[in-house]
Amino acid sequence: RRWKKMRKTLLKRLLDAGYPKAEIHHWQSDLYVFVTPLTTKIISEWCDENGYTMNLHCTRFVDQITGNMMYNCVFQYYEGKEND
Repeated sequence: RRWKKMRKTLLKRLLDAGYPKAEIHHWQSDLYVFVTPLTTKIISEWCDENGYTMNLHCTRFVDQITGNMMYNCVFQYYEGKEND
């Protein structure tokens, strides 16, 4: 039996690409990041690789504190050593 190669999580991809950890927010398991060219590229690639629909799995909304657009990526936040 062949095992699929483990893919990097979305959170890990964002951190590895240089997205600031201080700008990663969450509510329970939902991941919130600001809409930038970097986050759009990474989230789009991640959705394509996993067969997800971007406007379903990572919706956009206006942050009520900053007024900036953010992505809400459902079930993509977790705490672990690899996020440090």
